Amino acid sequence: MYGSLYGWIAAAVLFLLLLMTIVYVSPIVIHGHIRKTGSNDDIELDVKGLFGLVSYQMHIPTVEFYGRVFKLHQEMTGSGAGMTSKQEQDNEVGFERVMKVIDTFKQIIQLTNHLPSWVKQTLSKVQLKQWNWSTEVGVGDAMWTAMATGGIWSFKTTMIGVMSQLIRLTAEPQLQVQPNYSKASFSTEWSCMAQIRFGHAIVAGMHLFRNAKKSKGGMKEWQNILSKA
Repeated sequence: MYGSLYGWIAAAVLFLLLLMTIVYVSPIVIHGHIRKTGSNDDIELDVKGLFGLVSYQMHIPTVEFYGRVFKLHQEMTGSGAGMTSKQEQDNEVGFERVMKVIDTFKQIIQLTNHLPSWVKQTLSKVQLKQWNWSTEVGVGDAMWTAMATGGIWSFKTTMIGVMSQLIRLTAEPQLQVQPNYSKASFSTEWSCMAQIRFGHAIVAGMHLFRNAKKSKGGMKEWQNILSKA
């Protein structure tokens, strides 16, 4: 009788350990896609974890500019634990709001212990699986179009160089810049796929929470800053 009971306990413990291991190594997969052609814009973000059991999608089909303000129409869908929620909203983003967000980040950086090193350590666990970025540019003049093409190439390669120092590139980035000498035009399409292990994300979250608690004012000060933002 006791042997059978111990056997069931051992099996349950092994099952829990196996389940925890699977959860730890399961990837959080992030897909991003941006397309801009003339005045047409389209932005998509898709995040999936636990083999698709938890997911979040954000779609911004339109971006409208009004002087120093641009308006976003957002469509967000989240699912998990067998439940799905959908939400749509319009947001206006202006210079003042951008500066307020920047100021909030500055306050958080100053408040939280070792935040830059935490960011660098967390990014080192991210794997970049795909990076495709194609651009077509023309300014109506051959010489200026060639200069714009070179500038865009330089910007893209510099960005890849910086990213390679922060995250793990597991695939060769695909970059294209196509000059259009016949007319003034601009279009670009970017897509990427990155992933991080669920366990690494949990550990990073725990370290951030610990650093926030140790900071001056603790979590309460964090909440005050984020609520004002």
